[in-house]
Amino acid sequence: MRFKLNQISYILAILPGMAGAIDLHPDDIIAPPPGIQLLQINYQRSERSDRYVDGVKTSTGGEIVNSQMQLKYGRSFALNTMPAYFYIQAPLTEISTSGSVAAVSSNSGAGDASFAFALWPYANRETNKYFGFAGYLTVPTGTYDSQRRLNAGENRYKWALQAGYEQSLSKRINWMAAVDTLWFGENDDYLSTHQVQKQKALYSAQTAFIYKFNSIYSSAVGYFYTTGGQTSIDGAIQADRVQNQRYQVSGIANYPFGRITLQYGQELNTKNGFIEDSRWIIRYSKFFK
Repeated sequence: MRFKLNQISYILAILPGMAGAIDLHPDDIIAPPPGIQLLQINYQRSERSDRYVDGVKTSTGGEIVNSQMQLKYGRSFALNTMPAYFYIQAPLTEISTSGSVAAVSSNSGAGDASFAFALWPYANRETNKYFGFAGYLTVPTGTYDSQRRLNAGENRYKWALQAGYEQSLSKRINWMAAVDTLWFGENDDYLSTHQVQKQKALYSAQTAFIYKFNSIYSSAVGYFYTTGGQTSIDGAIQADRVQNQRYQVSGIANYPFGRITLQYGQELNTKNGFIEDSRWIIRYSKFFK
């Protein structure tokens, strides 16, 4: 099966990082005390199927599965008396295709490394209200080969800014919300024709409610909205502007040996690209001084 350039770009636009919001997890906006270190391992699996163009389903019978194993190290500290946090994350990615998109060969390899820095200008632990900013940088350290249509790395830099707020609504319920903007550098070696791919900024908003059953177990439900991110290839604008809504539910258990988080979500709708039918995440986090 032959794929036109815009068909390929639809697939590449969502892989390997499943472009969208800079997802925050339950209670991520609560500022940690200084001197806490984090080791975390995530497994994430996303399945996509039907393709949409301008909100209309145009093809069925294909499946794109993106699996990632992510390793993260983080540390909290104080900066001019304000809580601060830094982390580095490195993924391993496997992408497989089947059905109507099977002609786009599967691939796997190291993904692009990401760095983040967060700062809380306001953190009131007595009233449990927090407001913070975060900056993110992804560098092209991942596996990339322009002769392949799917790659674990993207051969471009990405950077983002995010602002978030969280507070208690009651003894058991917290509410959090955040907005972010994600910018993209150029990929100057796009596909086997070595074209230049550019992408406009991607804008996202998210909100979630967290319910604490007790000191061990909690759950959360979140909503995400994303728009923007239209690409161009050698100056030719692609009809791939992102606009989607999705939800995610979480279950969290805090044990003496670490925190276990299980999450499930899917897209409610999408304007362009392959709709995400499901996203599963399992995460183990260990905090220590």
